[in-house]
Amino acid sequence: MSPAARWARWRPALRMARRDVRAHKARSTIVTLLVALPIAAAVTISTVAATTSYYSSNSLYESHGSADVALEVTPWPSVRTSFEDEGRYVLWRQTRGLTKDDRRRPLAVDVTPLLPSGSTTTLTGYVTVPLTTGGTLYGQVLDLDSDLTRGLGGLAAGRAPSAPDEVAVSELVADELGLTGPDGSLRTDAVLPLRGDAGDLRVVGLAETTTSYDDIVVVVPPESRLVGTGIGDDLRGDIDSATYLVDLPAMTRDELQALESSLAAAGVSTWVRDAALHPDAWDLDRPIASPVDGTAVAVGALVIGLGLVEVLVLVGSAFAVGARRQSRTLGLLMSSGGTPADVRRTVLAQGLCIGAIATLTGLLLGAGALMAGRDVWGRVVDARLFDYDVSPGGVAAIAVLGFASAVLAAAIPAWGVGRMTASQALDGHIALQQRRTGQGPSRLRAPALAMVSLGLLGVLACGFWIARTWAGDPIAPSSLPVALAALFALVLLVGTALGLPLLVTWSSRFTSRGWLPWRLATRDASRNRGRTTAAVLAIGIVTAGAVFAGFGVSAANAYADTDGTSSQELPPDAAEIYLSPREAKDPQILASLTRTVTDVLGADAVTMSSAASKDGKRVLDRGRSQAQVVDDAWLEIQGVPEGARSAFAEGAAVVTQSGLVRNGEVELRTPGRSGATLASVPAVEVDLGRDTLRTWMPASTAEELDLVLRPTGTLLAHADDLDQAGVDRLSIYGIFAQVEYDGAPSPLLVYAGAAGTLALTALVVGMIVALSASEGRSDAATLAAVGAPPWTRRAMSAAHATYVGGLGSGVGLLLGAAVGATTLQVVGTSGTPVPWGGLAILVVGVPVLCAAVGWAVTPTRLALTRRAG
Repeated sequence: MSPAARWARWRPALRMARRDVRAHKARSTIVTLLVALPIAAAVTISTVAATTSYYSSNSLYESHGSADVALEVTPWPSVRTSFEDEGRYVLWRQTRGLTKDDRRRPLAVDVTPLLPSGSTTTLTGYVTVPLTTGGTLYGQVLDLDSDLTRGLGGLAAGRAPSAPDEVAVSELVADELGLTGPDGSLRTDAVLPLRGDAGDLRVVGLAETTTSYDDIVVVVPPESRLVGTGIGDDLRGDIDSATYLVDLPAMTRDELQALESSLAAAGVSTWVRDAALHPDAWDLDRPIASPVDGTAVAVGALVIGLGLVEVLVLVGSAFAVGARRQSRTLGLLMSSGGTPADVRRTVLAQGLCIGAIATLTGLLLGAGALMAGRDVWGRVVDARLFDYDVSPGGVAAIAVLGFASAVLAAAIPAWGVGRMTASQALDGHIALQQRRTGQGPSRLRAPALAMVSLGLLGVLACGFWIARTWAGDPIAPSSLPVALAALFALVLLVGTALGLPLLVTWSSRFTSRGWLPWRLATRDASRNRGRTTAAVLAIGIVTAGAVFAGFGVSAANAYADTDGTSSQELPPDAAEIYLSPREAKDPQILASLTRTVTDVLGADAVTMSSAASKDGKRVLDRGRSQAQVVDDAWLEIQGVPEGARSAFAEGAAVVTQSGLVRNGEVELRTPGRSGATLASVPAVEVDLGRDTLRTWMPASTAEELDLVLRPTGTLLAHADDLDQAGVDRLSIYGIFAQVEYDGAPSPLLVYAGAAGTLALTALVVGMIVALSASEGRSDAATLAAVGAPPWTRRAMSAAHATYVGGLGSGVGLLLGAAVGATTLQVVGTSGTPVPWGGLAILVVGVPVLCAAVGWAVTPTRLALTRRAG
């Protein structure tokens, strides 16, 4: 058939579809949004993911601002450079023949004569800011008034610091240190007090930076007196390099390459933005691609498959209702000589029209969400978004997939209405397959049972395989069983979808008696098996996702319990504070630290240990751990029993490693195989239940042995109910500590996920009940005509929603539990704990919520409806 002939057949169908879309605006809007919203979400998520990737152009702002090039002045007069990782960073090495005598001070090098005329430069880097609190913050050197620092920092209030004694801090630092007034604005007399001879810095602005990993921000200008004279990492007097951001005049790529070579000859390493943006033009080698993770691909396919099925069943139900509502129009088409192909084409044309409109709408909604919600998405991904990286191929694939989902959703009811006769269509009925009494959808029984059985057996077998493969935390476990488990999960999902009509028919046999609204609801659900199947599958997929997520949280908690914690040596309600060797030896700094920790944490004890040595050699126990000198407060924080502490007060050492105390003494010696035994001192052995393998002795014993003590730099603080939030607050004062933290997800995530599932289920059920009410207006009119009160109609809708919700939650529980309990054994535990709390909320909450939604969306007043066709 020629294209003109094909178009002649489709043209009236498209015209009728366009007219139907305009005639039923509410239904068309709902269906369009059902297709458009997943497209908008996919466009938004894919674009944000591409923008925040390491190789995006947006990530360059976080490291180099808006500079054309970044110069690193090395301590050598000439270097050799090479671009690495597609130009993301530069490696440099000094040229051959240079010696230590050729080194220079990078800050003393003037880079202006080395750059083309019209270039603009600004110094950047980091300095240390020693506070009177005893802590030390890291300040970023930035000229916030320069366009070159766009992407590196900005001002939230006040002005940019410019004088040597000025600084800008983040709002969090200003609030904690009392630099803001009652209204939250910066005080005019706000200062950042520094210890020693550094003096105070005037706080003139509230700053924010994108290079900071948290909200603790201190920004100093390039003219700051801390630059070049502090204890800093990058800008101290004997540093290895100094960094400048440079804005160049317009230059060709050849000129940029020549500039990079000339600067290398002058000992300056140069990063070029153009090389990172166009690595192929600079002939840069691409990094070796990582091997494809079969597990990630399988899980991604499972998620996409679940989402696509969710859209198909919801949109397909809406198209089916629309097809039934225009059955009289289709009957007129048949009686006028239309063929079944013409009827199918008419319904399918609606999918084409709505698919095209929904695809365009979804793309526009996604673009609008990206542009209007730039700051929101930045907060979600914890990054600032400057330039979106859009993949045309990815957007086109999303658009094609969204359009195809609408067409596929319309194809299912199109195939059904194509089997109608003209008399059936004019009478308003859908043709049903002739079945004997009591016979169900037998055609799908065998393949459905086979696929469900295969899927369950395969998932269970893969679960045993995963448990054996991933047990014991292997170095490189095989991902094959996880990928196969995801494949069998898809088989189980398809088999469940095929077997749902059978389940609906079978369950309706047990509901023929009882309460009248319940009998009417279950009969309606059984008669409209297609609509009921779609609703059950939609709710089942949502529930299965929540159940799987609940198992994931339980698996993570199980892993945290078996794998241990990040710091095995820390007792409960204790924090370990890190000090540099210089800070640990300074009594004033220790006093300031102790005062700040006590005030901020409410600590009741702060103490530090000292390492023992003899004649310049470490003093060890037989377990090769260095002996430490502590006080009674240290032992109390560590949880040493009262009896051992009493012996410690009398001069005995406390040993936490078994087997070292012999005949009531512990042997102390110097390192090496032939290390001399210094002494055997009285000792008591204690078991703290942690991997704290230490020998602690009192100061009196160390003095008797004439040992030299050196602070270990470990400050231990104890406070009631000490948690991560407390030490986070302590870090604002420049004091960095660690507490016992297991890293396990909060159990509240399970309940939050269950609540989200209930909300999404309410949306699905509301749509399904509304579609059912739209199609069953004649039945509701009959009830009203025979005198049934409004609550009876509402009860029937509530019963219908409860029936659908109960089946859906049961199916979701089966799918989610089967997949979650097996595949999530990748944590290496013997089985996965069951999230009983979250499951109980879903099993009870979904049917109850469905009943409430069904009752609420049913109208109490009905318009006059013609009952007969």
